[in-house]
Amino acid sequence: MDTYNHERYIEQALVSVLEQGLSPAELEIVVVDDGSTDQTPSLIQKFAPRVKHVRKKNGGQASAFNAGFAEARGEIVAFLDGDDWWANGSC
Repeated sequence: MDTYNHERYIEQALVSVLEQGLSPAELEIVVVDDGSTDQTPSLIQKFAPRVKHVRKKNGGQASAFNAGFAEARGEIVAFLDGDDWWANGSC
């Protein structure tokens, strides 16, 4: 998940992923914070340790995706922006 100043949406986005019903062994959640200047980082931290929070200097969405790829360990990668959410049962 990439995010930048999404304090208004980030919790809903993360909850929507967690509510898919997958176990920690089945689902790795990496959130790349692209240098947010609002409360986004502290909101992401509320989901630790279930969510891995990667913070980086602002560099744009593509650089956030690249940082996320470098951290991800799974075979399949799914994208979600910090201001979007997944419908229940979509995984």
